[in-house]
Formats: sequence, structure tokens, C-alpha cells
Amino acid sequence: MTSATLKLLACALMVVDHLGSIFFPHEPVMRAIGRLAYPMFAYLIAEGYSHSKDKTSYLGRLFLLSLVSQPFYMFAFRYPVVHFNVFFTLAAGLYAIYAYEKKKSFVPVLFAGISLEFVKASYGLPGALMIFVMHCFMGDHRKMFLWVLITAVLCTLRGIIWRYFDDPNFMPTLAWILPHARVSLMEPLAALAVPIIALYNGKLGPKMKVFFYAFYPGHLAILGAIRWILAK
Repeated sequence: MTSATLKLLACALMVVDHLGSIFFPHEPVMRAIGRLAYPMFAYLIAEGYSHSKDKTSYLGRLFLLSLVSQPFYMFAFRYPVVHFNVFFTLAAGLYAIYAYEKKKSFVPVLFAGISLEFVKASYGLPGALMIFVMHCFMGDHRKMFLWVLITAVLCTLRGIIWRYFDDPNFMPTLAWILPHARVSLMEPLAALAVPIIALYNGKLGPKMKVFFYAFYPGHLAILGAIRWILAK
């Protein structure tokens, strides 16, 4: 499996997840399938770092894309301003790798992850840590599976904690958490992406850089437009 194929698969899984979130919020299967998308993107960021000749430019492109995508993200999901899209998390994870390689300190890694929580970025601190551990265990898929599972469990705990702060009706009981934090409870399924990632052959595949950069804001714009039309 080439890098381009893995990216296309991750994009397809992300679309399934977003379709489920926007149009079929009570359909758990689509959201469960979508849990496999983020680990693939996280891996591609970590793998891209190892091949990038200009790492600061790579980081700058991710951050720029996160800014460009934010209005479309808010439009599609009807989120408030303080709820940043996943590309902020991907950029933070890339920065964590870059800063660690420069300073050999975990402080900037934690700083990058914790900063995401102030803007409620998708996947937050655990999402940034997932990118970092994938960089650390690149090529060792057994350890990668374990650490992706650990960071995914942290995503579950994060989702429940944010529910506590955001939902005044929150109850610390399994009977309440199961239906109200269902997607968060699915996060450990992310580890199932690692066997698929293990099929990556190290080859680039067809050059589709422009398509992949345009895909995220583009598909959000389309989903947001469909949602707006259906609501009229």
C-alpha cells in the first residue's frame, strides 16, 4: 500500500465518520468505522516528518490549512469558534515531534498537546500524543498498536471529561455515559488502524498533494452546503 492509497483510505473513512456525525448522529456503525481515520492521518504526519526536507515549511502548510479549514469546519458542524478542527491537532503533533528532536525534552510535546485543550481541538492532547508515539515507534507495529490504544483510551477519558464540563445534565453513571458519550467510548477502535498501516510499503504512489490539501476544506464545504439545503 502506497502513501497515496493510505491517504485516500483515510479520507474515505473520514467522510463516513462526518456523514454519520452530521446526517446520522444516532447511527453508531458509521462513527465506529470513522474511528480508524485519525490514526492513519496521525501516522502520515509522523511519516511525512521523516521524509520532509523542510520541516518548518511542512509545519507552516499544516497550520495554514487549519486556518483555511476552520470556517468550513464551523459551517459543516455548526460548532462555535472555540472548537478547532483536526488540522490544528495534526499541526500540534508535528510541532511536538519537531520540538522534541530539537530540544530532546518532553515539555514542548506536552505544551503542544495541552494548548489544544484551550481551543477544544479535535482529539486534543491525546491526538497530539498519538502522532508523537507513532513517530517514536515507526516500524515497530506491535508497540505502535499498544501506544495507539493507550492514546485512544485517553481520548475516551477526554471526551467524558469534556461532557462533564459541557453538559449540565451530566451524570457519572454508566447508564448516562453509554448513550451520551457513545463516540468517545468507541475511540479505542482506533488501534485497529495499525494493522492497515502495517501494509504501507514506504512508496509515495501517485502525486496528489494539491488534491489532499484541498480535500479537507472542500468536503466540509460540500457537507455544510447539503446540511444547509436540507434544513431549508
